[in-house]
Amino acid sequence: MPLFQSIEPNQYICLEQEVSMSESIKAWAYSRIDAPEDSHGSLKHQDQQLCEYAEKMGFEVVGHSQDLAAAYSLDRPGLKALTDAVMEGKVNSLLVMDSFRISLDLKKTAAYGAFLQSFGVRTYSPDQGLLEELSTPEAIMKTGNNIQQTSE
Repeated sequence: MPLFQSIEPNQYICLEQEVSMSESIKAWAYSRIDAPEDSHGSLKHQDQQLCEYAEKMGFEVVGHSQDLAAAYSLDRPGLKALTDAVMEGKVNSLLVMDSFRISLDLKKTAAYGAFLQSFGVRTYSPDQGLLEELSTPEAIMKTGNNIQQTSE
């Protein structure tokens, strides 16, 4: 069985966790905690887990960013660094612990997922594999994925 299944030219779905491709997938590791400071090393631990997952998957980590902020606003420096890298075409994969690292707001998560998808970026988590709610925004609107919906 192949490790990837082609769904369109230059687009693949990961079928297994071990990845070996001639062209590496360029990944960005993004971590966030909702705290004023990281006194327990949580961001470092998240980043370490994301990097270990990237290595296991055969992804090349080309950037990292972190935020110490609540997940309701998308106006965060680490998320902006990721957004800039996506817009510059530097990454085609995002690594996060879960979709809550982007936002707890259903609409904002779906909107950011649509942004990522418009640039061909797929989102992965060490515990969940492909995160459908960020890789396929329609999935989050259908399932809700247990994300809190907040009013604007």
